[in-house]
Amino acid sequence: MSVLPISFGAAGNPPLILVHDISGSSFPYVPFAMDPSLSQYTIYGISALSEPPSSQRFEYSSVSAWARAYADLIESVLSEELGADGRVILGGWSLGGILAAEIARIFAARSESRIQVVGLVLIDTYAPWHELLRTGPRGLEVGGREIESAYFTPAELTRIGNLLSSTKRTEWPGMDHTQCPAWLITPTVSGFNGLDEWFDTKPGRVRQIGQGKDGCDHFSMMDPTAGWIQEVIAGISDAIEEFRK
Repeated sequence: MSVLPISFGAAGNPPLILVHDISGSSFPYVPFAMDPSLSQYTIYGISALSEPPSSQRFEYSSVSAWARAYADLIESVLSEELGADGRVILGGWSLGGILAAEIARIFAARSESRIQVVGLVLIDTYAPWHELLRTGPRGLEVGGREIESAYFTPAELTRIGNLLSSTKRTEWPGMDHTQCPAWLITPTVSGFNGLDEWFDTKPGRVRQIGQGKDGCDHFSMMDPTAGWIQEVIAGISDAIEEFRK
């Protein structure tokens, strides 16, 4: 696992730290660095791939253990590079949002940590137990589409799928005790991806993109050639502005 700088913004602004999706790579976030609306923020990507590469494979027994390893990584690598107040914004696409929420909860519970999470951006994140996340005969699937990864092996993807599907509400507290506001950016028209208990009473914190138009889904929304990613970036920009108030 590693923390990689994607872009550098203005000093004094809280950096945006984005956790990888199921691919294990932070590459899907590279287009964010090319948009002027996010140019004033330093963006870091957390990748499952270590730098330099090692033989370490997926070995976590719970979402919490996985997130704790990333929280420790952020603490050790970025603590000295943050501003005096230690403010950061966490987020991630899909699986990355699950991990980001748990990392925020871990930092909120660490009284000795100088890192203060001031906001969460969940990019079409589903609750771990959501029916669209499942392990099928071909391996891990999201919305019926088989997942491939340049880092995780098919066997590891199956283990991750089983880990997510067996995670209970008490084991992944979602936004409970994160002590920061959260936004969900999603093309889902109805429901909140299994996150209803955190978002259905908070108008304005769910940004629906695509408005249900054909072609806008979990995967195309992050595809730079599909035409939806600008709406995703606009949602992130608006969320950050709210977090800074």
